[in-house]
Amino acid sequence: MSDLASEIAAFERMRTQLEADHFGEWVLIHNAEVVSCFHTFHEAAGEAAARFGKGPYLIRQIGARQQRLPSALSPLRFTRE
Repeated sequence: MSDLASEIAAFERMRTQLEADHFGEWVLIHNAEVVSCFHTFHEAAGEAAARFGKGPYLIRQIGARQQRLPSALSPLRFTRE
């Protein structure tokens, strides 16, 4: 099983090739491998949820500037009960 840090590191290793081949698309990475690229976030998220449930997996827009969430909006603050 992988963790999110591994998925991010895999994306960074593949970034140049992904940007050359799929700029602007959304990539789904699981177990440090590209599952597929999608035209919309919703397509990527649907595939991720169907195949991997809660994850971990990474969905990132290829070529997009990285955004940082304020700590109040961090996903770690949101839990299901």
